[in-house]
Amino acid sequence: MKLFITSTNTDIGKTYVTQNLFKRLTSEGYNVCIFKPFQTEMLPDGTYPDLEVYRNECQLTYQLTSLYTFKDPVSPHLAFKREPDQTFDINKVLNRLALLDRTFDFVLIEGAGGIAVPIYEYESHFYMTTDLIKDTADKVISVLPSQLGAISDAIVHHHYLKHTNLPPHILLMNQFTNTALEQDNHTTIEKFTNEPVFTFKKEGKPEDFSNTFIQQILGGQNHE
Repeated sequence: MKLFITSTNTDIGKTYVTQNLFKRLTSEGYNVCIFKPFQTEMLPDGTYPDLEVYRNECQLTYQLTSLYTFKDPVSPHLAFKREPDQTFDINKVLNRLALLDRTFDFVLIEGAGGIAVPIYEYESHFYMTTDLIKDTADKVISVLPSQLGAISDAIVHHHYLKHTNLPPHILLMNQFTNTALEQDNHTTIEKFTNEPVFTFKKEGKPEDFSNTFIQQILGGQNHE
């Protein structure tokens, strides 16, 4: 199964959620990998922040987790313009993903930034993150903020999800500390979207994902 992890914006905690979900599914006995096809921002020592997390926390190599890497911390479409020696080829992404899908029970695909980020600019149109999701994912996990502003961000994100005909999605409010404000945000988002909103607490661990959330992910997945 291919799970695409996206969010309302950058710095919402996709990488943290992804690494903990990797650990939780692995602890359940599944064979899991992480794939970040577009990684922007090279650190001064030549490493990449998200890929380093996956190497250090999940013991996954760059060769497994990465495909396109860029120097600047910008949207992928701009990164391609700044590094014209790199050529965007969706078949390159799909071929790698097909190999991973044959090898692993779960492939966790981490997007770059939020759900409306452009991946590549052609002469007449953009190839968007939503296009990437349609081409790659069986399900989508949307990571939402929990603090002030969460309601607006979540509603806009949900509207975009519904009107771009993406695969089934699961809403996850991240860095939840159960304050009165966050409780109201959570309740309001559930009422407005008419969908369950799961929570993952601040500095949460793999065991802190609710069993109901995990079951939503597993769906009809067979496990031997």
